[in-house]
Amino acid sequence: MAGDVSKASANLDFRTIGQLDLSRQERLGSGSHSYVFPAPFTLPSRAAPPLRGEVAVKLATADWADREMLENEAKIYDKFPCELQDSTPSSPPVVPKFFGYYTPSCESVDSYKGDDGDEEGTMTVRRDVCKLLQSIISSILLLEPCGEPIKSEMLSTSNW
Repeated sequence: MAGDVSKASANLDFRTIGQLDLSRQERLGSGSHSYVFPAPFTLPSRAAPPLRGEVAVKLATADWADREMLENEAKIYDKFPCELQDSTPSSPPVVPKFFGYYTPSCESVDSYKGDDGDEEGTMTVRRDVCKLLQSIISSILLLEPCGEPIKSEMLSTSNW
């Protein structure tokens, strides 16, 4: 039987490569700047069967300001102490486990070499293609799928 991703996150190597299945269409929620949906996640394990679980995937809309908000949210989650992300049978976590913030890689673009030897032109192509890639593909925030989404109709606008 495969392990649970949420229980093993503290033991993972920084450079571990996992598999995230983004093919599901179901949404957990959406807001003014992002969309959240569940996704199966698998991490390889050297000593045991792969770790399998489900994560909440948060993607920003195409607007740059929304993407900056998602990046800022990731920085906030990263600063939370691990104790706030732990749960016990008697108490739920204060905040969901944070599994990371991932941005589109320009690694393959950076290795592009122009045919004509024009280094300045090649640098311009690399920069423009990387910028285009990042404008098309949102960064991804991975969290533990826990809790119930807040329903806006249940919120009050009155002061406490």
